[in-house]
Parts: sequence; structure tokens; C-alpha cells
Amino acid sequence: MLGNHKIACIFIINFNTLLYTVRKILLVLIFTVLFTACEEEKEALEFTNYSVEKSYEACNPEEGECTFISINYPVAEGENEAAKEINRAITNHIIEVVDYRDDKKIESIEGLADRFIENFETTASDFPEYQIPSEASVLGEISLRTEDLISFRFSSEIFTGGAHGYSSVSFLNFNPETGATYSHEELFTSEFKEFFEEKFREDQNIPQNEPINSNGLFFEDDKFVLPQNIGFSQNELVLHYNAYEISSYADGNIIYRFPYAEVEEFLKVGLQEIPVE
Repeated sequence: MLGNHKIACIFIINFNTLLYTVRKILLVLIFTVLFTACEEEKEALEFTNYSVEKSYEACNPEEGECTFISINYPVAEGENEAAKEINRAITNHIIEVVDYRDDKKIESIEGLADRFIENFETTASDFPEYQIPSEASVLGEISLRTEDLISFRFSSEIFTGGAHGYSSVSFLNFNPETGATYSHEELFTSEFKEFFEEKFREDQNIPQNEPINSNGLFFEDDKFVLPQNIGFSQNELVLHYNAYEISSYADGNIIYRFPYAEVEEFLKVGLQEIPVE
């Protein structure tokens, strides 16, 4: 009897220990879930507009000839990695758009503005007879934001001399969770290129069995490629070939737009837009 009583006590003690352990584990799990939820809410990406403007000798672009640079674009707030990655990619992109021929390293938009004015000052000093004002403007905006995607559209106009300036439209598409830039392969199925080439050939009157450059286009190695710049708006997918990309400057931009209903079978990302509060 005493032995059985001892066994029962041990069982009760072990059962209480087990119950205590289970309660501790449950509490840890509950607090972990609550903490993670709070962290996710706290780390949600928010954006504010950021502007950098600079002019030569404080001239006013609205009052006539003036060398100036104006950059306006959304900046991700916070110190989380996704925000840092997005801001880094946008900064590098704008620098490349405005200063694509410069060999010296520029690490900020402020540095880009300084370099743009310095380049004009150097040219004006070395060749005063060719002192034609330079202009650069870039406007960035979020064209679509969903749980799976943040699409940025950038319109730019650059003039640094010559017969005419150069205007372009570009897109960057981000994974909002990581801040990484999506590649075309991550956005579309392999069938999308075939779908778009067929539409492109029909629009450009290029028979399916003829080389893609048979009507004077400039595709490298005579092989069809998707445009570098593909973006998302609220209602449609935009494919944008800038002037010089596949045709002459006189042909201008070549742009295609598809309602999402027409291309949704080729998309790898969801397009349910996040409501604006």
C-alpha cells in the first residue's frame, strides 16, 4: 500500500510539473504571436514625398533660362531592411537616369544635384560660348500598391545640350516584404513573353514568320525582348519602350497597356490593392 501511495504521489507531482511546463509553453507562444503581430504592424511600410532642388546661381526656372535640377519621389520611412532596400534601389535608379555617363561615384540624391550643377559650371567655364542651360527633372510616384507588390513610376526629362533633350519613363517593382526588386521572371510566367510578342507583331505589322527587325526596329541580335520598363497602374499593366530602346528617336516611345483581366493568367503576384486610409 505504501508503495502504491508513493507511486501516486510521484504521478501527481509529475502531472503538476507537466501541467506547469505546458502552461509556460502556451504563455511563451501567446506572447510570441502577440509580439510578432505588433512588430509586423509597427514595421508596415509608410512613404513620404522627398524633394531635392538646386539651381545655378539661385536662378528661377520659371523666369527664363536657368540651369536646375529637381527630384521628387516617395521615400520609405523607418529603419527596417525592406525600407532600406527600397530607398537604396530608388536612389541608385535616379542617379543612373540623370547621371548615366559619369564615372565618379555618387551615393545620394543631394550629391547628384551637386554634381549636375558642378558639371554645368565646368562646361560654362571651359566653353563660355556654349553656355546653354542644363535641366533635369525626375518625378517618382507609387502607381500601384498591393500586399505582394509596390510599383513605382518615374518620369524624367533631361537636357544637357544638343539638338533636343531626352524624356523617359521607367518603373521599379518591389516585394514589400523584403524590399527586393522583382525581376520579370518573378512577375510573369514564361508564357507572357510569347503572348506579348504575338500582340506586338500584330500591332507593328510584322508577320509571325519574319525577323522581328524586318520593319526597321532595333532589337539586339534580331531577337524580341520584353521592355526594360514594365509597370502596374490601378487598372492596367504597362509595357514601355523608351525612345532609342528599340527604334529611332523620331518614332518616340512605344507603349502597350493591357487591362488586368487580359493578362492575369500570366501574373505571379496578387493585385488586390491596399485601401488608402
